[in-house]
Amino acid sequence: MTAHQTAVAAGADLKWLTNSAALLRRPLRYEAGQAKWWGLVWVLADALGLALTNAATIATRVLHESTSATAARGAHIASGLASIVVDLPRYESIFLGNLSRALVLETPRRRGRTGASKGGVEAAREYGIDIGLLKSALERSPAERLATLEANAEFSRGMRGAAR
Repeated sequence: MTAHQTAVAAGADLKWLTNSAALLRRPLRYEAGQAKWWGLVWVLADALGLALTNAATIATRVLHESTSATAARGAHIASGLASIVVDLPRYESIFLGNLSRALVLETPRRRGRTGASKGGVEAAREYGIDIGLLKSALERSPAERLATLEANAEFSRGMRGAAR
């Protein structure tokens, strides 16, 4: 994955990703698993307004320690007054949609010609060109080919003179 694809998969801005990686002193790897983690950190930090370090801690806890298939408890206050519950299946569904978009639509175009070429001889044969004449010319030595070329040029000059 590229940096841009990682940002699209995470649903975050590329500049936010690079700055957050620097603030957390965490290497930014362009992988799907890392994009999933960064996406959850982005949601917790941006939507809930959590501090970046807290959002990173909660995202790690939710993704690595979740045992429930329906929801994962990310953090809770010791007194039990408040808690953060992440709907993990819903987040994974959103992430997989973003990942699909990143891999399909945001893939950089390859340089050069598109499609696999069959080769010049095969394409010429399919087009209807007589390959036998080409092969017989290539079987001759360079001196023989040059003599044939000079004979053809002499013939062309003679025809032009006759036409005048």
